[in-house]
Amino acid sequence: MRRRTVSVGFALLAVAAACGGSDSTSPNNTNNQHVTNGTFTAQINGTTWNAIGTASVTKSSSNFLVFSGAGPFGATTYALSFAIGGATGAGTYSLTYLNQSASTLIVVSPSNTWSSYVNGGSGTLTLTTLTANHIVGTFSADVAPGSSTTTGTLQIRNGQFDLTF
Repeated sequence: MRRRTVSVGFALLAVAAACGGSDSTSPNNTNNQHVTNGTFTAQINGTTWNAIGTASVTKSSSNFLVFSGAGPFGATTYALSFAIGGATGAGTYSLTYLNQSASTLIVVSPSNTWSSYVNGGSGTLTLTTLTANHIVGTFSADVAPGSSTTTGTLQIRNGQFDLTF
């Protein structure tokens, strides 16, 4: 149980750091439904979600990849943030609860948090391109409530990203 707490805490810190990137577009600006540095889309519970503004991407020298984006989802803004441990190149990375690299997808709304790295969470992320300044891939996950005030699992399907950084 201690491993989960430490790993999820580490992932949350990494995600918080990734969200510090500059945004030239407000998340509520529905006139610009894309990210300025590529594409980042998914379906959340069957409804299309698109990141807008600038998606944040960071790859450390220790092969830790963190990227995130935010966008409107009806009347609420959702942020999707990934922390991928051991990202050395193209391949499929587990996002499932207690995976070995502590990789995770965290979804945040103004009042709720979900994660693939908590009990009941699952998913995969497939990188098809990973270079010094470009990532391309797909993802799918079921993210479980990550706080005591969040209820219900979110189904994330048909996720795609093609981002430069």
